[in-house]
Amino acid sequence: MDYLSRKVDQEAASLIFTEFLKAGLALEPLELERFFWLDQSLRRQNEKLDLTRIKEPKAIVVKHYLDSVLAANLIEPKGPIMDLGSGAGFPGLPMAIMRPDWRVVLAEPRAKRLAFIEEVVDLLGLTNVEVYPHKVTAKYSGQIDSLVARDFGPSAEIIELAAAILPPGGRLHLMKGPSVDLELSEAARQPAWQEFGDLQDHHYSLGAERLKRRLITLVKGGLKSATLSQPGRKVTEIASHMNPRFKNWLKLLEGRNIKKTGEALVSGKKIVRDLLATEPLPITSLLAIDKSDYQDLKLPEDLEIYHLRQELFPKLDLFGTGPPLLVIPTPVLVNWREEEPFSGVKILVPFQDPANVGAVIRSAAALGVEVILLKEAANPYHPKALRAAGPALFKTTILSGPALSQVPILENMFALTPKGVNIHKFKPSKYIKDGLYLLMGLEGPGLAELDFPAKRCLSIPMKAEVESFNAATAAAIAMALITAQDFAQ
Repeated sequence: MDYLSRKVDQEAASLIFTEFLKAGLALEPLELERFFWLDQSLRRQNEKLDLTRIKEPKAIVVKHYLDSVLAANLIEPKGPIMDLGSGAGFPGLPMAIMRPDWRVVLAEPRAKRLAFIEEVVDLLGLTNVEVYPHKVTAKYSGQIDSLVARDFGPSAEIIELAAAILPPGGRLHLMKGPSVDLELSEAARQPAWQEFGDLQDHHYSLGAERLKRRLITLVKGGLKSATLSQPGRKVTEIASHMNPRFKNWLKLLEGRNIKKTGEALVSGKKIVRDLLATEPLPITSLLAIDKSDYQDLKLPEDLEIYHLRQELFPKLDLFGTGPPLLVIPTPVLVNWREEEPFSGVKILVPFQDPANVGAVIRSAAALGVEVILLKEAANPYHPKALRAAGPALFKTTILSGPALSQVPILENMFALTPKGVNIHKFKPSKYIKDGLYLLMGLEGPGLAELDFPAKRCLSIPMKAEVESFNAATAAAIAMALITAQDFAQ
């Protein structure tokens, strides 16, 4: 389906994709296509069929689609899951779109809404959806593992129904607003409440306005009766490698996806502690296995916490440093402007190995040197770069520069090459006051792309039997020698 063929279609698809991305969910092409056609059908038929009181396009995306999908991330049914009183198909349709491995039963008796659901299921080709066109009562005999109800009615009534139709071990998921505690307290006084145990209370939020939502999960036949507790820090459980958030975090292990999503993963107990102690550094989420991984850390009140199953965490923990991990937003680097006056030293780096980029940033931070990353350079927030740089990544100025071949050759710029003048004979002090640039070449080719003046090329002397230094090591030595006079004072 060509849903980008017209301008209005492109705007609608872009809205859906953008709002999901803001929530940390990168839609795959087929997922986006299905949400687009669901959205078009809903908007086209809403006036006639009175499907939803929400009319504003962005509100529909956030309050219907995202609410449904974020709740789905907290659910892991072992068998068919029923959407009780599905209405226009929420939360069941978005759940079925994002989780094609689930069998979703949409229970809706009202004729107009039923007709809409059946039309959309056929349009989207959702083979994992079954429609139950009747009111669900205690006599329901179908086989389901879980029951989800989204603001469907009083919790006490839903719990009574769930006690009658769910098998032992079945789960009831109540999608509610933030002020559900009184309703739950009333439900807890009913006999059916005793059928359930192991209450879980998940908090999550929607959109830029951070609308508060809660998912209450009750397990039928738990070892002990469910008990209500005071609301605490919200924790979201990630149980499956198919979870959209988990899949998005996996993508952060690659540099190109870091730039695309604007987020990065931080590992290592020391850097995690340092970042949590830094204000006002923004942190999106904390990833752990259980509460013991972070209970001794000072966490921001609004920090989103995710508990990953034991077997999932190592897939994100690239270096085996252990929990917790942090998800941080990556800033857009400011462009270097060569005409701006400065004093001190700036190093221009085109290194393509992220470990080398991280190592240079660490050395530069230690020596008071600003870093200009050229277009060829690896992303400084790549996990390997982050590991090599450590907390220094957040303690030095990093600018964005042009491609190596486009670097302007300035009078105060010197390049490090194997055949340059012995750097020990170089007198940097007369340049540093008015600013000195140190230009590095690519790993391997060096400065082959740039016709740099030989008289301003510097080299580090080494024994003949050694071919070359590691690029990051060479940069560190050069920076140390150039700034030595400052540190000697």
